[in-house]
Amino acid sequence: MKTDFEKDFPAWLESFLDHLSHERGASKGTLSTYAADLQEFYHIICAEGLTLTGSQSDIGPLRVYLQVLSETKNKHGKPLVSQSISRKLSTVRSFLRFLANQGIFTMNAGRLIKSPKGAKRLPGVVSERAASQALAGPDQSTPTGLRDLAMLELLYSSGLRRAELSSISTNDLNLTDGTVRVLGKGSKVRIVPIGSKAIEAIKKYMPVRQEFGEIPDKSALFLLINGKRMTPGAVYHIVKKYFHGVQDVGRSHPHMLRHSFATHLLDHGAEIRAVQEMLGHSSLRTTQRYTHLTVDRLKQAYDSAHPRSGDGS
Repeated sequence: MKTDFEKDFPAWLESFLDHLSHERGASKGTLSTYAADLQEFYHIICAEGLTLTGSQSDIGPLRVYLQVLSETKNKHGKPLVSQSISRKLSTVRSFLRFLANQGIFTMNAGRLIKSPKGAKRLPGVVSERAASQALAGPDQSTPTGLRDLAMLELLYSSGLRRAELSSISTNDLNLTDGTVRVLGKGSKVRIVPIGSKAIEAIKKYMPVRQEFGEIPDKSALFLLINGKRMTPGAVYHIVKKYFHGVQDVGRSHPHMLRHSFATHLLDHGAEIRAVQEMLGHSSLRTTQRYTHLTVDRLKQAYDSAHPRSGDGS
């Protein structure tokens, strides 16, 4: 099939995103990331005066694309880390595989390109002390403070993503059993336990929901101050507000609480398969990265406490 990469790309991209949305159940956030990565890919290829033909000769343009990425600076003026480049390349591979499966390209040359090597970055985790300090921050004498406390406790108690938290409805909660039904990535539903502190915070918050004004979506659990359903962006800013300035906390974001949830469970002896299920990971390998943190912490505790751990002991 004869193709014109520069001319046909917009239609291909639309078809690919539609495929991700309807066939793969991709979230709006995932679709936005894929679209941004592929638009960047398209502009780099065109700016370099290159094209893709859907054959093995595409290896050349793909290598140029990776070279340009390696020279690209992020918004802070620093080079892109290898993980970011690998993610962008993975997006391009998925796109080219889609075109090959559709018969538009004869092959996916992306599978012949190796991802850049780099040290795998472990997820940021806060200490149990720092988590307790931040969760003591909301003012429980106000409706927004009670809401914020319930959100923070639930994020830390159940390891939810911010999009999962904002999508929770009141009928997803079972406070008697201590569980919450979560709609995760790929529209997969899972049941996650809720800790006693989170249950207590939610029970305090529920009676003041009506004080957020008219509620268009009556089923929404967490509300903005205008009564509308909580958004993932607002969740981000709320977490940042309470963790900002807490000692030993670096960059604060909702996923940090998810990382901490998993790591603290493993620190206290939880089975990794159970943690995998609670996080909603399809692959155990994704969950296993948290075991590296736990092992590192055990080593640090050993080195600082055991009388024969140091050199020359």
